[in-house]
Amino acid sequence: MKIIITILTLLIANFAFSQKMKQRAADKLFNNREYFKCVEMYDELANKAVSGHSKGNWENVEKAAECHFHLFRMKESTLYYEQLDIKNKLDEHDRIHYIDALRFAEKYGKSISVARESSNLFAENKFFKRIVAEQDQFNNLFADSAFYRVKETDVNSGKGDFSPTYFNNSIIFASKALNTGFITPKYGWDNDYYINMMQSTFGEDSVLSKPKILKDQFISKAHDGPVSFNKDGTEMIITKNTVGKNKGQKVIVLSLYFSSLTNGEWSELKAFEFNNPAYDVGHGVLSDDGQKLYFVSNKPGGFGESDIYVSEKMGNSWSEPKNMGPTINTERKEMFPFVQEDILYFASNGHFGLGGLDIFEANIDGSSKPHNIGYPVNSANDDFSLIFDKSGRIGFLSSNREGNIDRIYHVTKRKLNVNLIVDVFEKYKELEPVANQVVLIKNLTTQELDSVTTDAQGQLNTEIKINNEYRIYTKKSEFILLKEASVNTNDIRKDSTFHAELVLKPTTIIIHLRVVEKKTGKIIPQATTTITDYDLKKDTTIITNEEGMVTIKVDRNKVLWAHGSKKGFIDADVSFNTSNEIDKVIDIELALNPIRKGQKFKLENIFYDLNKSTLREESKSSLDKLSTFLLDNDLRIELSAHTDSRGSSSYNQRLSQRRAQSCVDYLKKKGVLSKNMRAKGYGEYKLVNRCKNGVKCSEEEHQENRRTEVKILEVN
Repeated sequence: MKIIITILTLLIANFAFSQKMKQRAADKLFNNREYFKCVEMYDELANKAVSGHSKGNWENVEKAAECHFHLFRMKESTLYYEQLDIKNKLDEHDRIHYIDALRFAEKYGKSISVARESSNLFAENKFFKRIVAEQDQFNNLFADSAFYRVKETDVNSGKGDFSPTYFNNSIIFASKALNTGFITPKYGWDNDYYINMMQSTFGEDSVLSKPKILKDQFISKAHDGPVSFNKDGTEMIITKNTVGKNKGQKVIVLSLYFSSLTNGEWSELKAFEFNNPAYDVGHGVLSDDGQKLYFVSNKPGGFGESDIYVSEKMGNSWSEPKNMGPTINTERKEMFPFVQEDILYFASNGHFGLGGLDIFEANIDGSSKPHNIGYPVNSANDDFSLIFDKSGRIGFLSSNREGNIDRIYHVTKRKLNVNLIVDVFEKYKELEPVANQVVLIKNLTTQELDSVTTDAQGQLNTEIKINNEYRIYTKKSEFILLKEASVNTNDIRKDSTFHAELVLKPTTIIIHLRVVEKKTGKIIPQATTTITDYDLKKDTTIITNEEGMVTIKVDRNKVLWAHGSKKGFIDADVSFNTSNEIDKVIDIELALNPIRKGQKFKLENIFYDLNKSTLREESKSSLDKLSTFLLDNDLRIELSAHTDSRGSSSYNQRLSQRRAQSCVDYLKKKGVLSKNMRAKGYGEYKLVNRCKNGVKCSEEEHQENRRTEVKILEVN
């Protein structure tokens, strides 16, 4: 019996020791990210906790969930996370992966519920907030489905192929297809071969040839790729695994290397000067002009797990990398950038999407909110490394949508037609189209300025870009634009036409001034006309034509005076305003009476300071015209001044006499002989209305009595 007990004790001790060794081995592999090698160990260890074993450790359930997650075994991962959820053992990191796993499995409703609960528990987590806030946009991710066609290519090995890039008449891509025979033939993360670079050439009808492995600078004893090239295919940027150190521990990091093509040979690799042994620097791509390098890094101080950075070329070196900011980067992963003209394509699992990595597009300067390209380019799995050819409509992408294995897919994008129609009008009684008018279209996103001319109907039709904002305006002499137009093409996902209307309001108007004889209506040719702007102290003088007509263009919204004179006729004045906003022409008629003895007329626009006889400056224009009239016609006149009834009669009499004399004195200075003028003040004795003493009158009625008159005494 003692022997049996001893044997059982040894077996139990041996089993316990075995379990401890398994735990240590699993933890070591997990810490080294060798998930394939430790996943079965954690399955066994996790089942103890799930089954209620007294020595079960829920940390093993968490690690089993994460192992399956990294191996894209989302069904198993989700089951473990559900058990953690039941036991209320999900931490913030677990919840992120739980939501990801649910979305991979297309369990979107459940993922929203978990995200809402997580957002309440971790109020500062932007990822949880974004999933909840943008859930209503889910259907929008399918809005572009008619514009894209996605088809698997023939280059796939079924073992993992991704990140294609164009190079001359071929594509070069990363692949796990081959065992290159190095000491460590497989990668512990997923038990696949290390990444190598393959090349496939385009043949007739763009058919790709059987891939061939690239050697020399493209191959090493670790992961090699992805790779990209400049526009001419003479410069290469390749991502490679290198050994580094972080907090004293040996780590594997991504690093960027450059190589140049000379005489058909690639030069020795040159390290990017901002590589760092403590963090990743990879996935490098150049802008179209080769002056900017976009890459991915998880360097400290970023916004998330990995961010996109940009560095500018400065001679033979590069500027300090600049993070592209929180509009592009999130608290999670942004990876695999690709640049075409002013558009940045990248993959992210932080922005709202269908699940896993989704592909987004944004303005290259990071000024616009990234747009999810949607289905079928994106799926519930990882979708990344989208590239396009020069047309921007044909390209490739990488995805593990089939069996969780990375494959390269061909993408065809139907061209999106976005047009802008602009109508330009002049504002009169009816809106009138403006032909051959230059319209300025300012792209506020790129700062480009285009000018397009309207057709005979005053309209233009031009193509504009998506994901841009535009300012539309025009300029024309003697017109003001009532309102500029604006167009925003962000989030446009279908063929669209934008309409804008520009209305020009005229600032001038045409005056047709006709001078006629008052009684007969006969035209008076060769009469002198003057248009006076008292605000600007400006006179414009024109002689009437044979039809007694003058045409002049004046500013709108003015009060002006028209004056007409002709030898043998009494001058005439008329006030008019140009506030008319619907007509092009104002017709004015000046009727002149032939000069006869005894005729009397009012002299307009004669002004004095209050209770004074001093002529104000604006009075002199009318007196100048009167002097010309008197000199041309050799007349003897009485120039009289009148007041209203307010004040004493004697005072008004004296004031009016002084004012009449002021006018006569001014006319003398203009050459009119004293013998031909008589100054006469009538005070309030010749009122023209009812406003005598004791009668309540308006200021306008009193003004009628305050006047200066001319009476013709003799025609010499």
